[in-house]
Amino acid sequence: MDCVCLTNKLANESETYYDPSYKGPNNKRSCTDVTCLLLLITFSLGWAGVAIYAFANGNPARLIHPSNSEGEICGKGNQTGKPNLLYFDLTWCAGLPAVVGGCPTTQICVEECPRTYWNSAQGKSSDLDHFCVPGTNMTTEMAQLVEERSCPAYILPSKSVLGRCVPTFGLVSIEETGRAEAKMNAIKKEDGKFLQAKSLREGVGYVMDSIDTSGPFERLLSYLPEYWWIILLSFILSLILSIIWSVLIKLKVKPAIWIIIVLSPSSFLAGTVLSILRYSQTREQNPIQKDTYSPPDINSLTSYWNNKSTWLLCGIVMGTITLTILILISCLFKQINVAIKLIKEASKAINSMKSVLIIPLGKFVARVLLIFWFMTIAIFLATSGLHEYRVVDTCSSETYINTATGKMFQVNDICNPDTFVERTGCPRAQCVHHKFGHANLGTVMQVWNFFGIVWILMFIQSLGEMIMAGAFAEWYWKGGMRRCLSSAGVWSSLRRTCRYHLGTVALGSLVPWMCCRKNSFRCISRSSSFIITAVHGISFCGGRKTCSNLLSRNGKKLCYTQRVTTFILFTGKLFIVGLVAAAFFATSSSQVNNSPVHIQQIYQIVPILTCILGSFAITSSLFSLYAMAVDTIYVCILEDFDKHDGSSRTPYCMNSDTVNILQLETS
Repeated sequence: MDCVCLTNKLANESETYYDPSYKGPNNKRSCTDVTCLLLLITFSLGWAGVAIYAFANGNPARLIHPSNSEGEICGKGNQTGKPNLLYFDLTWCAGLPAVVGGCPTTQICVEECPRTYWNSAQGKSSDLDHFCVPGTNMTTEMAQLVEERSCPAYILPSKSVLGRCVPTFGLVSIEETGRAEAKMNAIKKEDGKFLQAKSLREGVGYVMDSIDTSGPFERLLSYLPEYWWIILLSFILSLILSIIWSVLIKLKVKPAIWIIIVLSPSSFLAGTVLSILRYSQTREQNPIQKDTYSPPDINSLTSYWNNKSTWLLCGIVMGTITLTILILISCLFKQINVAIKLIKEASKAINSMKSVLIIPLGKFVARVLLIFWFMTIAIFLATSGLHEYRVVDTCSSETYINTATGKMFQVNDICNPDTFVERTGCPRAQCVHHKFGHANLGTVMQVWNFFGIVWILMFIQSLGEMIMAGAFAEWYWKGGMRRCLSSAGVWSSLRRTCRYHLGTVALGSLVPWMCCRKNSFRCISRSSSFIITAVHGISFCGGRKTCSNLLSRNGKKLCYTQRVTTFILFTGKLFIVGLVAAAFFATSSSQVNNSPVHIQQIYQIVPILTCILGSFAITSSLFSLYAMAVDTIYVCILEDFDKHDGSSRTPYCMNSDTVNILQLETS
């Protein structure tokens, strides 16, 4: 099997292609790890099948908009222009677990949430028909309309929270709750009992919990219209800063590197200061007073956001990281100077083949498109469930037998709305929409979709690494012909990779990042195996063994310099991402609604994380160019030492600048 490293053939494969007179990537090569390529193709076809199923059965509007008692989506289809969901009596939802769903009260889509108090004892109001079931005969007596659940028994001033009308009594200040309580005590429900604030609060808690359990997709999509322009600007800023850093590296390597090294701890230092300031603010503020009318936290993140211990912990963690980076910089001063020279060599390789810049930009575009594809499939799969209807409010006169149980229909039994109304013997029993059910097949497909995004993202990353490795290796081994390479090295590496080594790329995308030898400090990175494959044309496992042997014989040369170089590039990423995150936080903070409970502030963490992860992905795509150039030059130097001794008979292929780097390393 090509996908496992068990046979002696693969283990000894590296010995076949060694040539003492080697001066560049081998042209004599064959296809490697073909089985893994076939496996990837088969998996991708299955992923396409998952997408077809999702698009055929899913409806993303279910994820963004709530549904009424008939299962119709508010704001869509027959309910166009009515984006908000109104609950007739939220006390019916009290005590119900939101994760199960299905509040038994009547729910209708309305154009706007009610703004005033009203109860049925006051008689019909001029705008009552806006809050009754569509098609209701408004000439019927008010008591009968309430009994038939065609109209609500009472209406409270409400505010739309993600499309749900939530009574505003829970959103007002403590001083105003007394007046709200007096008004509610005078309101009668449909059963003739007075409205209880405690039950209503529990009903509000159900609505809030249902928003919380709706999943991160709904919260993300709901707040993107408010934050999308800030997120887009943060991505553009990340790209601009990364390009500026690359230009500075090209113009003046040493000053640019030291600027990044000095400024990188500043992002963590700024985060430390902001966390401590936030800690001081939360410590001085009075705890948020909870009373009968205060809604529960929409999300557990609320308590963390307003908890002083959270910010104290963040300040301690970021302060520790800042101190650690400063200590490392002071201890690795000499190695940093050597690493700068190695980065300078990498910069020479990039400047001689400017077309290699297309690879990280292409990887970024491919990643964005792939992530969009994954999220689209995930959203459609999450909404591919079927309507589930259940019975509410049965009575002893029920005569309709449930064929599933063999007994009369009872509360919470699954029902069919098309037949239940005609056959039920209970005048007040209803078959209402409970929730959108999720099939086991949908769960399996979500797992397939998740594995697909992980594998294909890693495949794109690995493909770019192998193409860059082949180009940089050719630059290294060509010696005096480097100026003549231009873009030829990139395109020849692309041709070799796509023709012979897509199977190796597929296999490398599946294996762990690092493969460590027992009783050894040396770890073989996946990119190192790709470098050997790109140069010698051997399989992934053969390349891993070859690289392991190189490290065993020459691992001490430039070992620490290569690791310090990785550290420098990583600190550069941290600086840019930290700068962008700080700018995003400062800009988005002005967008937060200053209501007493700060509902929008709760979900600010979602766009912030989107900004951070997206900025890191953009920065990593551009920084990977230098990282791969350094890794390739490092492996080529080790192999240069392995093949040559520096004599006139077998001189090194490395130039004089690289020799100076080695002298600095060993001095």
